[in-house]
Formats: sequence, structure tokens, C-alpha cells
Amino acid sequence: MDIHQVACVGAGLIGQGWAALFSSAGLEVILQDVSETVLEKSMKGIMSNLRFLEANNLLQQGGADAALKRIKMSLLISEAVRNADYVQESVPDHYDFKKQVFREMDIASPDHAILASSSSGLLMTEIQKVTTRPQRCVLVHPVLPVYLIPLVEIAGGDQTSPETVRATCDFMKRVGKFPALLKREVSGYIINRLQAALLREAIDLVDKGVASAEDIDQAFCMGIGLRDPVIGPFLRIHLAGGGVERFIENFSQSYRHRWETMETWTSIPPSAAKKIIRDVKGMELVRTKTLEEIENWRDQMLVKLLKVLHEKQVKV
Repeated sequence: MDIHQVACVGAGLIGQGWAALFSSAGLEVILQDVSETVLEKSMKGIMSNLRFLEANNLLQQGGADAALKRIKMSLLISEAVRNADYVQESVPDHYDFKKQVFREMDIASPDHAILASSSSGLLMTEIQKVTTRPQRCVLVHPVLPVYLIPLVEIAGGDQTSPETVRATCDFMKRVGKFPALLKREVSGYIINRLQAALLREAIDLVDKGVASAEDIDQAFCMGIGLRDPVIGPFLRIHLAGGGVERFIENFSQSYRHRWETMETWTSIPPSAAKKIIRDVKGMELVRTKTLEEIENWRDQMLVKLLKVLHEKQVKV
């Protein structure tokens, strides 16, 4: 499927990231939101993202200005999607809201257009029920920052066609993404389910007084976080056990003891909320830098890491 024009519905942080990515890949983009103020703020964010990519040699010189010229703004969904080959929706994660947006996109977009959602946890099977052509609806969940992190999770709903899933995977590869395809839908998909499990245990360790939030962050970053850009959880146990079979044989009981002592709550306890707010606000980085400065520092570190990983892949 030939995709030349893209519509980004929703101009928040995720929509900005998508628009920067698509335009930097040479695509014509229409960015839509219901407020001129939001759109103007979003364009400033996109310009900042594109300048960052150019400054770090991820765009050629002059590429930021050229990419920005490929983005137009619209206050109407119908206008934004009218000639789109691909639509990326990035509105808040509420079924009622997304269904209304998908209903409008379905009516106004060309028959061939793919309608994709950036949802971080909702199911496409439910969202696509309101459309007349559910076979073209698909979930495409990015990881922030969208314009840097290569992974996207792709999942079709019950009525999504295999052709739509394949075309979406191909398109994501074309714009530099690495698609992870879900065999079936599940709330939170892969990344957010893994993050939810890790976050609950991190919060519980703070709540029980085992360690501070800052020390837990350091333990993650200087331990498993340092290793995990190279290997995932399953390759890790394969290496740690001298083979996955031996790991299961030798460490199952040890892990059982850990899992038995872990919490299973599904909402953050008030006592834990107070402690993590206190600890996070007390972190040196949080005390001394603004959110924007922390985000810029994060992105600079990500660029360095991505370049190392790219060199590794090239050599392999």
C-alpha cells in the first residue's frame, strides 16, 4: 500500500511525536486538534523535536525546516483525514472519546485509509465497533519519545484484516520503527504490562521502607537497565541459567519465594502515594532541573544509547 499523506488526530505530546516522525520521513502531514492554541503550542514542540534530531545528526542539515513545511494544521477531523492514506489517532485513553473520534474518521477518510490508534491500553476490538469499515482499524502503540524510541506495538481487533496489519507493519518499518506484533489483544499490550508489574514492585519497596525511590531508580539504571538494552527477560534467564531449561530447573523455587512475598494490589495505597511523591520530589535531578531540562537530558542520553545499539547491529 502506498502511503504519502498522513493525518495526526490529537496534537498532544504523542501526536507531536508522531508528526515529527512522519514529516522527518518525508511524508505530508496534517495535524488536527480542536484548539488553535493547542495546535500552535504543538507546532513549537514539533519544531523543538525536529531541531533536536538535526542537531544530533538524525536529520540532515536543513531537514528540520523542510520537515516542518510538510506539516499543516486543521481544527476539523473531517478536513484532516479527507485525503489521508494513514491516520494516527492520539486522543486521551477513554473508550467514549476514542469511539467518537473513530466514528468521525471512518466517515470522512478515504476507503483505503488505515485508521490507527495510539492507545496505551484499550482494545481495538471495542473501538472498531463504531466504524463501518472495522477491517481497516488497528492499534499502533508507540513508546515515548515517539520520534526517538524505535519500538511500536501493533495489534488488530477481531475485525481487523490481515492486510491492514501487514500494511501497517510495513509502513512502520518504512518510517524507522521496529514493530512488535501481538498475536492477540490484551489490556496494556506488552510494554505497559511489563512496566505496570515493575512499577508496582518499585512502589511497594518504597512503601515498605526497603529503599528510597532514588536508590531504586539507581538500582534499575545501573543494573538491569544497563543490561536490558542488549537482552530481554527470556534471553537473560537463558544466559543466567546456563540454558533456559537449567534456569527453570534450578531457580523456580527461588522465584516462587519472591513471587509469594510480592504485593498484588491494583491501586496505589495512599501511604505509598505520599512516600513516592516525597521521594521523587527529593531527587537531586528533580530539585535542580525543570521537566523540560530533564526531558532534554533524557533524549540526549537516548541518542547516545541508540547510536551504540546501531553500531552493534551493524557489526553483527
